[in-house]
Amino acid sequence: MTDEFKFSDPGEGLQEAEVLEVLVSDGDTVTDGDTVLAVETDKANTDLPASFSGKIKQVKVAEGDMIEVGDVLMTYDAADDSGDDTEDKKESEKSKKAGDSAEESKEAEDGKEKETEDSKETEDSTENESRSEKNSTSREPVPAAPSTRRLAREKGVDLHNIEPSGKHGRATAEDVEAAASVSKGQKHSKKQNKGGQQEGSALIPSQTRLPPLPDLSQWGEVTRTPLRSIRRATARNMALSWGQIPHVYHQDIADITELERFRRSHESAAEAQGGKLTLTVLVMKALVAALKQFPRFNASLDVEKQELVYKRYFHMGLAVATDRGLLVPVIRDADQKSLIELSTESGDIARRTRNGEVSREDMQGGSITLTNPGAMGGSALSPLINHPQVAILGMGQARLEPVVQGDLDDYEIKPRLRLPLVLGFDHRVNDGAEAAQFVSTLIHTLADPESLLLNI
Repeated sequence: MTDEFKFSDPGEGLQEAEVLEVLVSDGDTVTDGDTVLAVETDKANTDLPASFSGKIKQVKVAEGDMIEVGDVLMTYDAADDSGDDTEDKKESEKSKKAGDSAEESKEAEDGKEKETEDSKETEDSTENESRSEKNSTSREPVPAAPSTRRLAREKGVDLHNIEPSGKHGRATAEDVEAAASVSKGQKHSKKQNKGGQQEGSALIPSQTRLPPLPDLSQWGEVTRTPLRSIRRATARNMALSWGQIPHVYHQDIADITELERFRRSHESAAEAQGGKLTLTVLVMKALVAALKQFPRFNASLDVEKQELVYKRYFHMGLAVATDRGLLVPVIRDADQKSLIELSTESGDIARRTRNGEVSREDMQGGSITLTNPGAMGGSALSPLINHPQVAILGMGQARLEPVVQGDLDDYEIKPRLRLPLVLGFDHRVNDGAEAAQFVSTLIHTLADPESLLLNI
């Protein structure tokens, strides 16, 4: 019997991916767990393992295809199995019979007089359950124990609509309970928002619907290219950030003359241990010191519970420009690492990011993001906050500039190396006064590199 291997949710609600490489061909024999496709999902490369053992009949996708959850990737003839498959088939037949029986009962009730309200609610519940089970049996059964299937029927959960966490894609009782809890919360939210109120948190305003794009070809020749996975993910995340976070920017300039002398005096020691002591690394370490003094910049806002979540860790998101788009890998526990360690790790993760070797886990859990386009030019920028963070620090291009020192009657002009800084922050969490203090603390730390107390 020919079965279908479909693209399932790779985690955290992702719905699409781009096929990077097809690793099997028609007629190949695979074993459960063998990698059959390499795909890119939400800025990360992922190997897609087979959830079956058998012979590939037909591969349905090719390199460069965009796939969505539920799409058929390939068909296969399964190897002979026993146990779970037999159990699933029996359960499927039982569900089909139960669905047919419930449907027949419903037809027999047609034309009868309306009964009491309690009786009607019971009939409606039975009808919905039978329809759900009939729909479920039209698809291949989800592996699950009989007790789990019984629990799903009791909770009104369709096993096809949950992401199994058990071995070999087997649904568990915990999966069913979690799905039932989510469904209950959604119903409660709808009840609370009856009468025209918007669903969701009171901290999220209603959105204006985007108008359709006009026919641009009426004014001249146009060409179209697909928006691929990284660019699609960037567009989606930046729209979320700009649409939901009220951005405010505080700008200032740091005198990094002494910091640059400090960097040059220690860069050979860093290179000897495989690292590169860059200005970005130094700013990263100073940023940790500022976050410790102003913990609200190291928080996240839970809009549903209307609470601030303070992070007791300091994981630095580092923006890296690649041929595929801007990616933000995370350097963990920056507060616990020396300059040498940070210079080595930042260089390594930047290289792996450009080569497409980082995983999605490498880009999760950042406390704040540091972006440095200054090396490419530019005196200022307005970076967007990386949700669910509440702040981002941007670095402009450091320039040697004449600076007037002293007062009106006694002054002198000296060359100083100056670094433009811009802090983008979530105005729901912090105000302008805190932002000014945060950046001033950062500037004072950078002006006195010895205050970093780094273990070189």
